[in-house]
Amino acid sequence: MNSSILYVWLPVSKIYPAGITVLANHIHQRNPAIPQQILDLSLIPRPRRKQKLRETIREFNPGIVAFSWRDIQIFSPHEGHDSIKYAFNFYYSWNPIKRLTASFYGLKSLYEYYDNIKEALSYPWQVCREFPETIRVIGGGAFNVFSEQVIRKLPEGTVGIVGEGEDALLKIAEGRDYSDERFVTVKKGALIKGSQAKAVDFEESAMDLPYLESIFPQFESYRREIIGIQTKRGCPYECSFCVYPYIEGKGVRHRNPDMILADIKMLYDRWGTRHFWFTDAQFIPGSNSIPLVTRLLEGILKSGMSITWSGYIRTSLISRDLAALMVRSGLGDLEVAITAGDQEVINGMKLGFRLDKLYEGVENLKKEGYQGKIILNYSLNSPGETESTLKASVESYKK
Repeated sequence: MNSSILYVWLPVSKIYPAGITVLANHIHQRNPAIPQQILDLSLIPRPRRKQKLRETIREFNPGIVAFSWRDIQIFSPHEGHDSIKYAFNFYYSWNPIKRLTASFYGLKSLYEYYDNIKEALSYPWQVCREFPETIRVIGGGAFNVFSEQVIRKLPEGTVGIVGEGEDALLKIAEGRDYSDERFVTVKKGALIKGSQAKAVDFEESAMDLPYLESIFPQFESYRREIIGIQTKRGCPYECSFCVYPYIEGKGVRHRNPDMILADIKMLYDRWGTRHFWFTDAQFIPGSNSIPLVTRLLEGILKSGMSITWSGYIRTSLISRDLAALMVRSGLGDLEVAITAGDQEVINGMKLGFRLDKLYEGVENLKKEGYQGKIILNYSLNSPGETESTLKASVESYKK
């Protein structure tokens, strides 16, 4: 059996493919004999992508082509995209010209969303047509959210991995039974699903950056870019709009802070990386995480590295001492999911924090000299929203 794996990062806005590199690193540590290679289609102009995929498969001759699909947009304007502005103009503007213009751009956005989905689906079909002997695997954030819908739009026999993929992919590569892993596939028109019996052991994992460089020829494009590093998996909360607990589970598992620090140091020295994003569902999900977060940030300070770092952070858990450590270790722009400025709406969305504590945490950062931007994420028109709760959200923004 040909166990070699080609990872294909499906086109998204340029962002370091952290998930793929973690997968490849894990499999190399468990079975170094398995040849691997990474292809990032995001870095290739669209007209050349299919040809580049074809050439790479012919040269590398993989037994498995593993696609990672990170982003999918279903009629949902996202941060920085003009479609959110045009949506507001279409529904609320009194100016008929603005509304007409918005309707045109709205249709254009819908076309773009559909076209991007169609393109992403086309690559597994290309591999199926041109290299039918290969095993096709797919995973990633976009696939996780819509796994049962997407798998039916792919060639029959494609294996979709939901959630953690390290052990499942290793079993597929070694020709072992993977029925005790979390997967979906379609055979003879029937949907087949599996459940994960055991969480992936990643707590003591260390990144082998020289190896990743050897299998990822495009890594040079990410020198001095923002690099994602995962410090923990799982989230204990049940926020109504979030899929992290579904993907990673509700139990929080922490990586050894010494291993994380070693990853940061290696990227700092070899790639000149100065900006890091901790890709956790929450960097500080609860009080149990604070000792490990403290060890990591103290390690950054002791190392003498001058970096900026950030992630999704619950400011309701930031004490004055922790705020001081965060600022001194290089906290950059901070993204806070406040969701609403009314406590009843927050409770209805099952967010699990109190507004007064959120304000207190931000105030602690300010007192310790924090100079970064705070990016506030609101989910306006949540269930239970009224005119008065919307006004409360406006006031919370001002506060």
